[in-house]
Parts: sequence; C-alpha cells; structure tokens
Amino acid sequence: MKKTRIIRNGLLLSISFCIAFSAMGQKKKHKPHKHKAKVHNPKHHHKHHHSRPYRYAKHPRCGVAVNVRPAGARVVAFRGVNYHLHGGVWYKPFGKKFVVFRPLAGIRIKVLPPNCYRFTARSRNYHYYYGTYYVHVPKTDEYEVVAPPIGAKIDDLPDDYTEETIDDKTYYVLDDTYYVYLEDEELYEVVDLPGTSR
Repeated sequence: MKKTRIIRNGLLLSISFCIAFSAMGQKKKHKPHKHKAKVHNPKHHHKHHHSRPYRYAKHPRCGVAVNVRPAGARVVAFRGVNYHLHGGVWYKPFGKKFVVFRPLAGIRIKVLPPNCYRFTARSRNYHYYYGTYYVHVPKTDEYEVVAPPIGAKIDDLPDDYTEETIDDKTYYVLDDTYYVYLEDEELYEVVDLPGTSR
C-alpha cells in the first residue's frame, strides 16, 4: 500500500514538473522581442563629422526658456525690445522668462561674440557664431546681423538643425537655410534651396 502511494506521489510530482517546464517553455517561446528605437542625436552627427570637439556643446539649445537672464549679459535694444547677449547666445524676453533665439537681421552690436569664425564670401568679410552671421559697419563701427550668404563656409552648426534628403543628397537645414557638409574641408556650406537659385 505504501509502495503504491509512493509511486503515485512520484508520478504526480513528475507530471507537475512536466507541466511547469512546459509552461515556462511556452512563456519564453512567445515572449515578445523588444526593439530599441533609434533616436537621432545631432551632437552625435557632429562628432561623426568632425575630428575636433563640437564647439557649441555647452550652449543652450535654441527655444530653451530660462527664468533669469545670464549674469553679465549685454542689453541690445532693437525695435522697442530689449534683447540680451551673453557668450554669443541671444535671449529675448518671453513673459517673465527669457528664451534662447537667433537674432533678427538688422540688429547691431558693438563687440562680437568670442571666438567668431571669420570667412569671406562674395568679396565680403563675415563673422559667424552659433548660427548667426555678422558684418562690420564702418560708419558706426558696429557689427550687424545679416542673412546667411550663399557660398558661406562655416565650421559648425547649432544642434537644432534638421536633415532633409533630396535626390539622395543630405541637406542640413537651420532657420530655413540649407547647408551641405564638405567632407574634405570639414565645413558646412550655405547653398540654394534645392530646385531654386538666387
């Protein structure tokens, strides 16, 4: 009698283990595979292009709002609005906050941002920093913000650009201005909007 009970218990245990292992196997078999979405990070793109470090890595992104304007920022009045410039980054008032933005063409400053990238395009000298272009105005000895000139070659772009592929060619778009990357020079060149000319 005891022998029969032991055998019966043994069979029950064996069946239980089989069911458990079968359930585990089925669970593992049907477990969905998780795919990690690839998120485009412009800074990674810069690192891929350049052998040098990305020069604007510590700058706040365009559109970011701050509660207090940076200490030491210069006030630049233009068309009735007091803008603020600090370290080459522009801020505009937005309610009780300040938003990082790129200045409008026509704004003038007395002193250029530090470490401007200088270049010549169409026989005119330009100064470039963080997406903004400046030209010297001899009459007032000021520097005026201007639109990006076609043919300009600059060293880096702020990281809020977007990418567009047209006819299998990649363009980098910043403030409606199109750039192409010149691998051999490690520079970005301002080009006409594909399909147009000016």
